[in-house]
Amino acid sequence: LRPPATATASLWTRGALRPMPKGHVMGVPGTAAALAGVLSDEGLARIGRDADLPRTEVGEDVAVGAYVAARLGREVVDRLVEPLLGGVYAGDAYRISMRAAVPQLFEAARTHTSLTEGVRAIQERAAAAPRTDPVFMGIEGGIGSLPLAVAASLRSRGAEIRTGTPVTGLRREPGGGWRIVTGDEQLTAD
Repeated sequence: LRPPATATASLWTRGALRPMPKGHVMGVPGTAAALAGVLSDEGLARIGRDADLPRTEVGEDVAVGAYVAARLGREVVDRLVEPLLGGVYAGDAYRISMRAAVPQLFEAARTHTSLTEGVRAIQERAAAAPRTDPVFMGIEGGIGSLPLAVAASLRSRGAEIRTGTPVTGLRREPGGGWRIVTGDEQLTAD
């Protein structure tokens, strides 16, 4: 594993490629100003109303998108939270568990009335104890090298790899290994 090369992130929004804003936790801003240029004036105003809303109870868990939309508006979710969460968890922000995906945000939602206030508290803690290790890691040679490495490892152990062959079934064998069914043929893999 390797840390990613130094690069800047951008997002396409409101008809232009814009630098990824600072001052957010997984797309959730600490202030409306953090998303200036990314959101519409209405979206920025909606963030500003978070401090006036009553506390939103999260119970045992809540979907990230639903909670953030209720506090800050759908524009924040659709333009930032969804793309960031989708890129990391390959899921729908309106269905992804806040407790599992962004536990620090879940804890902030449980302990702060205002979501933006909670985000600022997370940012203050992070600034007081900066990370020395990267948040994300990549595979040397890029993610595209993973399938080739897996194929090479399997071939070195005697596996046959077939492409263009639909798999119609897969089940565990009692003694270990797997039974793979392709069309009319059954193959055993360990």
